[in-house]
Amino acid sequence: MERQRLADSVKLIAYGYLLLHLNFNLGTLNVLPNWLGYIQILRALPALGEYEPSALLLRPLGILLALWEGVLWTVDLAGSSLTGYLFTVIATVIALYFHFQLLTNLADIAGSCSCPERKRILTLRTVRTVLITLFALPIPWDSYKILTVGMVVVFIVVAVWLCTVLFSFRRSLAMVLPEENQ
Repeated sequence: MERQRLADSVKLIAYGYLLLHLNFNLGTLNVLPNWLGYIQILRALPALGEYEPSALLLRPLGILLALWEGVLWTVDLAGSSLTGYLFTVIATVIALYFHFQLLTNLADIAGSCSCPERKRILTLRTVRTVLITLFALPIPWDSYKILTVGMVVVFIVVAVWLCTVLFSFRRSLAMVLPEENQ
C-alpha cells in the first residue's frame, strides 16, 4: 500500500481528534460536533486496515459512537438534554475501547513504518484512557474543584499533544523513504 494513502488516513484521524476535543458553542450547541469527528475517523479505517486488519473491527463501534454523539447533538439542538446513566456508561466503555484500540493500531503502524511517534502514541493512549476512566467514575467532582481543574488541564494538554503527535506521524509517513524511490 502506498504510504501517502496511509498518511492521508492518519491526517483524517488527527482532524477527527481535533473535532472530538474542540468545542465551540453557540449557546449550548457545539458547532464542531463530535459525530463529525467520528465520521472522519471512520473514513480512515479502511486504509489503516490494510496495515493493521484489527483496525477494521473498530468500524461498528465507530458507527455506534457517531450515532450516539449525533443523538446527543440533536437533542441539544432541540434544547433538551439526554439523561440516562446506563447509556452514558455504555457509551463511555465503548469509547474507551475504541480509542485505546485505535491508538494501539496507530502505534503498531508507526512501529512497522519505522516512525518515531510510536512510543508517544502509546504513552498518550494510556494517559488518555486513565483520565477518561477517572472522569467516568461516579465521583462528586463538584466537591473536588481543585482536583477537577487539575485533571481538566492535564486532559487539555494530552488532547493537544495527541493531535500534535498525530500530525507529526502523518508527516513522517508522507516522507519518501530512499527505498521507495527505486
